[in-house]
Amino acid sequence: MDNIQKEPMIFDIHVTEGTHYEVGKQRAITFKEYYSEDISYYTTPMEGRDYLPAAEAHKRMMMIDRICPGFTDEIQGFADEVNIEAEKILCYVNSFHDSPNCCQFAVLPSNTSNGHFYVGRSYEYFVRDERSLCITRVKGKPKHMGFSLQNAGRMDGMNEYGLVVSMSSTAYLKPLEGFGCEFWIAIRAILDRCKNVYEAQCLLEEIPLCTNANILVADTSNHVAIFEIASFSEQKKKINVRKPVGDLIVSTNHYVSHEMKEFDEYHLWNSEIRYSAVWNTLLRESPNLDHDKIKHLLTTKYPFGPCCHFYSSGMGTLRSMIFDITEKKLKVSLGPPDMNPWYAVDFDEPVGMKEIVCSYEDVIIDSPEQFWREM
Repeated sequence: MDNIQKEPMIFDIHVTEGTHYEVGKQRAITFKEYYSEDISYYTTPMEGRDYLPAAEAHKRMMMIDRICPGFTDEIQGFADEVNIEAEKILCYVNSFHDSPNCCQFAVLPSNTSNGHFYVGRSYEYFVRDERSLCITRVKGKPKHMGFSLQNAGRMDGMNEYGLVVSMSSTAYLKPLEGFGCEFWIAIRAILDRCKNVYEAQCLLEEIPLCTNANILVADTSNHVAIFEIASFSEQKKKINVRKPVGDLIVSTNHYVSHEMKEFDEYHLWNSEIRYSAVWNTLLRESPNLDHDKIKHLLTTKYPFGPCCHFYSSGMGTLRSMIFDITEKKLKVSLGPPDMNPWYAVDFDEPVGMKEIVCSYEDVIIDSPEQFWREM
C-alpha cells in the first residue's frame, strides 16, 4: 500500500452556550475568525442546484422546528452573523450526499470486567469533511457533546442524561426519496429532547424521516437498540428495532435483521469484514472487556478492526469514540487512533475553540475490486 499526497487534517473542539440563537451566532463568529473560507459551504447551493424557493424553504424550516425546536433559531443566529438569509443556508436542502462509513457497537455491563456500559464508534470518510466536536449548552435543553453535520445537526453524541446516539449509513449510494428529515436532524432532536431509549424510539416513530441509516441509542438504564431505517420511497419506508444478542450489538454499513432484507442494497464486502472483525473480537474478549480493550479494538487496522487509512477512497478513520455511559464520560481520538492520542472531553469545558492537528497516512487500497464488491 503506497502513501499518496495528503492535505492537513485539523479538528476543532468548539464550546458554546446560551440560547439557540446565541449558540448559532457564536458558531458563525468562530467561522469568520478561523474558517472564513468554509462559510461558503454552508451558504452556497450544492453543485448543479439552486437555492430553494422561499415557500419550499419555509416548509422545511417549519418541519425541522417541529422535530427539533430551536434548530431554526440556531441557524438564524448563524445567518444573521454572516449576513445572509436563513433560507439560503445549505442545511435546508434535503439533498442526497455520498454516505459516510462507520462502525458502532455497544457492550452491556455483563460483558465488562468493571460493570460499565460502553459504546464504541469509528467514523470513516474523506478528509474534507466537517471536523468539529461541539460541546453545546443551550438554555432549557440538556448539555450535549457530539460532532456536527450541516453545522447545527449532529452525527453522534451524548447528552447530560447519559443518552448516547450514533449512526452508520446503509444502502450505500441509494438515492433517498420522499419528504422528511435526514439523520443529522433526528440525532440532534434526540440529544435535545430525550432521556432514554424509549423516548428516542417514540420520537423516531413520530417524526417524518428520509434517511437510510442504522441509528444506535443507549441509555444509563442499560438499554440499547439499533433502529434500522430505510427510506427508498414514500411507499417503501421502514423502521426496524434490533436488540442486543448476548448483551452485545454491532452495526457497520448494512442492515442485519431479516426484516430489512428487501432494503439491504449496496451491502459491500468491506462492511461485512468490519462487522465480523468487531463482532468476533467482542465475543472473544467477553465477559472481560474494559476501556483499554475497546480502545485497542478501535485502534486495530482493517481487516482485523475498523481503523482505516484509505482517505482518498472515502474510507479513512476521522475519529474514534468511547462512551462510558455508566460514568457519562467520553474519550475521543481525532484522526486515526493508531497515530493520535485520546482526549477526555467534558460537558463543562470553558466556552471557546481550540484546534488539534492530527497525523495520518493516506494509502491506496490493495484490492479495490474486492473491497468495494457488493455482497
